[in-house]
Amino acid sequence: MYLSKVVRFFDRILGFTAFLSGVLLMAITVFISWAVGMRYLNFNPPVWVIQYTEYALLWITFLGAAWLLREKGHIRIDTLISRIPPRIARWLALFNDIVGMAVAIVIFWFGSTNTLDLYSRAIMDVKAVTLPMYALFAIIPFGGLLLLLQFLRDFFDHLVSKKI
Repeated sequence: MYLSKVVRFFDRILGFTAFLSGVLLMAITVFISWAVGMRYLNFNPPVWVIQYTEYALLWITFLGAAWLLREKGHIRIDTLISRIPPRIARWLALFNDIVGMAVAIVIFWFGSTNTLDLYSRAIMDVKAVTLPMYALFAIIPFGGLLLLLQFLRDFFDHLVSKKI
């Protein structure tokens, strides 16, 4: 009972991060289109559009990665998996989950240490708009943690299930 509440809460978090990712993607589309339109009409577009677009792409990636993994939306070589016996395919899925967890741990660890370093040294991004770098890069450990938890969830699902 308690575990199902935790899983539902985690699913809500993933749904919310995917929603935020979509909102950022829509905002990028609107702002880039607006800047192109202004340039077409011989006006100077706002200088902050490119800077915010760069950061939004980083945030979109880390906000949506765990949700995409849950939805089985990441690239997978189905032609190989469909031709091997189910038992071997299950072991490959478990191996894939272990490698994914290892990568997510590395992302979380280095993202955390880098973000804390940027915070402790008060490093600022001085471009069109001055922003604290730690706030921009804080999404990396957060997204890495969500990805780790989703790979862990998939690992246990593959471990218990007889199917892929």
